[in-house]
Amino acid sequence: MSQINTSELDAAIEALGGSLSTIINRALTVDDMRMQSLSSVEFQADANGVYGKGLQWKGAGPTKQIVYRSNPDRIWTDESIDIGQEAAYMIGNTPVLRMTELGAGVRTSSLITTGTLQNLNTSGNLNIDGYVFYNTDSESFAIGTEAPNGKFAVATLDAEFVIDTEPGAVKLGVWTADDLKLTTDDTARIVISATGDVKIGASTDPSNVAIHGKLGVGVKNMDNDVSIASKGPIMIEGKKISNGDDIPETGTYRQGDIVYNNNAVATGYVGWVCVRAGTPGEWKAFGQIAS
Repeated sequence: MSQINTSELDAAIEALGGSLSTIINRALTVDDMRMQSLSSVEFQADANGVYGKGLQWKGAGPTKQIVYRSNPDRIWTDESIDIGQEAAYMIGNTPVLRMTELGAGVRTSSLITTGTLQNLNTSGNLNIDGYVFYNTDSESFAIGTEAPNGKFAVATLDAEFVIDTEPGAVKLGVWTADDLKLTTDDTARIVISATGDVKIGASTDPSNVAIHGKLGVGVKNMDNDVSIASKGPIMIEGKKISNGDDIPETGTYRQGDIVYNNNAVATGYVGWVCVRAGTPGEWKAFGQIAS
């Protein structure tokens, strides 16, 4: 029996291994690779682990690749991924993104710009551009302030308009010490000052005021058979009309002011009229009552 030359055998095995490696590499780099017989493609770790390993397409232009990267561990590609129109991207076997909609489980987002929203339902607090706010705890909606003084508020640096409720009533007005103006045609028709004074109508645009009912000034209760009741004197076209027990001894009066007699009796007088302005002025009785 002839003796086997081990060095020649090693060389033959090495040559055979190189040939097999060349054949396999060519098989894996052909233009149309079919691997129906393989159950999976495995990438063995080296000194750098499996980072940087993956699939590459080389040819004209930059290399196209899908590889595994670190920090954090992830699969990365420099190409777009195109899936079918009816398919979805999924996490934990749950769709998170389809062609025209987000998955129902997507609850948090940092979107900056969106198109036109339809049928929008929100839950929780709302902040629009740091200017419009809704607070679920106070159930309040406000423009210009994050801490409104009513269920609804519009505020600037100087004033705050509020609408609020209280037991048995609804409040509407100015929370700050500012006048409240009710306007039409950019003209104040009713002005309620911060001190409570009320002015109806505009001096530059006089308007009619119609009261359908009874008017009481300074009175709590009105008689059913009167239309206007006043607790104090009234003035008609610059003439003051009041009542008293005698000629006034104090106060300033104009000529033509009238004081009606509280104690009118037969042969007495209906009242007194100021015939010369002053403090209290000069007065004469008028309207003698028959006996």
